[in-house]
Amino acid sequence: MTTTNRRAVAGTVDSEHRYGSTVAAGGGFAFLSATAIDETGKIAAAALPPEPYTTSPAANAQAQAEQIFSGLHTLLPEVGSSVADIVQVEQYVQRKVHADPYFKIATSKKYLGQAVPVAATAQVGEYDPPGAVVSVTGLAIVPDEAAGFVKSSPDQAGPAAANRKFSEIVVAGDYAFTTLFPSDRKSGLPEVARTPEWIWSGSEIGAEAKWGIAELATRLSTIGADFADIADYTLFLTDASDLFEWDAALRAAVGDAAPARTVIPSRGYALPRREGAFGHADGAPRMEVQLRIRRPAAGGEKVTVDGPGAGFGYQSAGVRLGSLLWLSSQVADPAHRAGDVASEVDDILDKLATVCSNGGTDLQSALRLRAQFRRAADIPAFTDALRKRFPSEPPAVSVLVVPSDFPVAAARVAIDAVAVVGQ
Repeated sequence: MTTTNRRAVAGTVDSEHRYGSTVAAGGGFAFLSATAIDETGKIAAAALPPEPYTTSPAANAQAQAEQIFSGLHTLLPEVGSSVADIVQVEQYVQRKVHADPYFKIATSKKYLGQAVPVAATAQVGEYDPPGAVVSVTGLAIVPDEAAGFVKSSPDQAGPAAANRKFSEIVVAGDYAFTTLFPSDRKSGLPEVARTPEWIWSGSEIGAEAKWGIAELATRLSTIGADFADIADYTLFLTDASDLFEWDAALRAAVGDAAPARTVIPSRGYALPRREGAFGHADGAPRMEVQLRIRRPAAGGEKVTVDGPGAGFGYQSAGVRLGSLLWLSSQVADPAHRAGDVASEVDDILDKLATVCSNGGTDLQSALRLRAQFRRAADIPAFTDALRKRFPSEPPAVSVLVVPSDFPVAAARVAIDAVAVVGQ
């Protein structure tokens, strides 16, 4: 398949419980969002372990991971990509006990073991549909050497790379992908990312942000980039009130041209061992960050797009890089938060449509929508809105239920998007 901007989808689920595609491609990339569901939107029969293992967390996590990745193995080739072409993933696990069995399947040589993408892992709130214990979203390239869509990993040169589950940096086309996670497999949090509990000066998120900015500077230098090249990122926070200090640190590094971004309230990450730990006294990080960065050597232009959401904290409404437009997560205006959640969803989708228009595309060109809810009971309102906005060929859809309030506590839903430009 030759890389074009033409939009194509695969694995569409159209049911009472769920509406969206598993894979949506355009502009040389294929976005994916998958939970172990069937065509009815419920947990697939093949993802249910047989008796006597039906109550085993490990058996459920392995069966669901196999259902997810075997599905992606089949569907990605329909849009010219493959599991081996995945460059970045976000992995959501319900509990710590689900993580290791999930990784045994997901990172096997059959699946992500051949891709070695950049990855983030987080716990959120409830999982949808009931019974789900893992969920995945991310993106792959549609390989095209002539167009520069060739995947490589600058950090994979050494012999230790053969045993690494995930890459530190992956580059392809106009993009570099990386994840910041303050972790040390021997001691937990790196010492430079810690704040001692015996003194009032400093803060935990401040220490982690300082570590993250320094670490990112090193990684940017390896690809000839600087902070102004950050196009979009996903910020996972165990305390949404930490956003102020993170924003201050990133603003000081980047300057006025803020990236697009999405903030996801989270319960925890792949550290520490004890589930439910919170704060540096427990050895628990407060943040994880997945980034999409302009690769100067590829020659692509990063363009900031104005519109609703611009200046909402330190973010742009959208950023266009190459064939993709990244739209920051939006919440509804105060006037729409007083009614039912459908009003919030419609207001947010209207805002995203405006940003798309300002960026030279439209909402119908979306490749992925990622919706976060405070309550699983509000998801049907989003499903209904999607059917109206996308009568056919819906984008890849990621649905999360978060465990705590958004940075805007009154909001019940937040939605971000990625769209292809010039299709």
